[in-house]
Amino acid sequence: MKQLYILFLLISFTVTSQDFSKIDSVIKKYPKFINVENLASKINTDFSTDEEKAKAAFYWLTQNIRYNLKEFYNPKQRSYKFNYSSEDEKEQKLQALKDKLVVETFRNRTGVCEEYAQSFKKLCDLLNIKSEVITGNVRLNANEIGKIKTNPNHAWNAVFINEKWVILDATWAAGYKFNNKWIRKFNNYFYDIPTNKIFKTHLPNDSIWVLRFGRISKEDFYNQPIYTNTFLALNAELISPKQGIIDIDSEKNIELKFKNLDSTLDVFYAMKNMKYIQRPIITSKNNITTLTIKNLKVDTELILFINKKDALHFKIQIE
Repeated sequence: MKQLYILFLLISFTVTSQDFSKIDSVIKKYPKFINVENLASKINTDFSTDEEKAKAAFYWLTQNIRYNLKEFYNPKQRSYKFNYSSEDEKEQKLQALKDKLVVETFRNRTGVCEEYAQSFKKLCDLLNIKSEVITGNVRLNANEIGKIKTNPNHAWNAVFINEKWVILDATWAAGYKFNNKWIRKFNNYFYDIPTNKIFKTHLPNDSIWVLRFGRISKEDFYNQPIYTNTFLALNAELISPKQGIIDIDSEKNIELKFKNLDSTLDVFYAMKNMKYIQRPIITSKNNITTLTIKNLKVDTELILFINKKDALHFKIQIE
């Protein structure tokens, strides 16, 4: 069973959202572009609408740019100094630096979030599609619950399609890290992330992007459970606890309450200090489902699995 638990973590990032079958059938025939202008020209020829072109640019990046784990573990200090005499000159020099980053990304076929985001923005510029790079914060595991970071740690994009802003994250769509290796696995959930769920995973640094999609403070963002797209792709809603840290008496069991949780879903859980994964006690009444989980009476982490994919992460603290 322990091996099964590890396997589930490996396959936990697959979910269906946007349909990329048409895009895939065209993009997979493309040659190995090493020039962003040539790629943009090809996309412009093969696709007719801005929506198709944006999806094609997004998909190509996820299929051809490999995440640079070496830089992830040993991040570069990216700071640039230059002189300028006007705002126009400043913007020109900043754009030159971004363009250089994109050139290196296409040449080396690797990058981290900044490379994915700037490359998508450059492709949109060449395709005459309005887009932006968004910087902000994301969380990756339960250790980050309740620990507020002051500096942004991620970059993603917004693209203006059909008179609305679409939020996308090519980095997270391209694959994931497992056992210190990068696994390429396309995840279409991260194209057109539902705006009512964006703050479950991404917090923009610029307040204008927060105000466009709702209201949330940095403290509230970091105090949430860790939501994976497995759970967010469902119609279910976590009612309680809303906080990612569950403070509980040692004599009480843990209860998770959900609205609209499909009864046909296969639900079970694991904790750091458990030897085997287990099924919770499940009760339902008036469309509210309660999962009762045995209290291990120690501080630990709780992972809820749905259909063999990790869905929610909590920290358990015994009072």
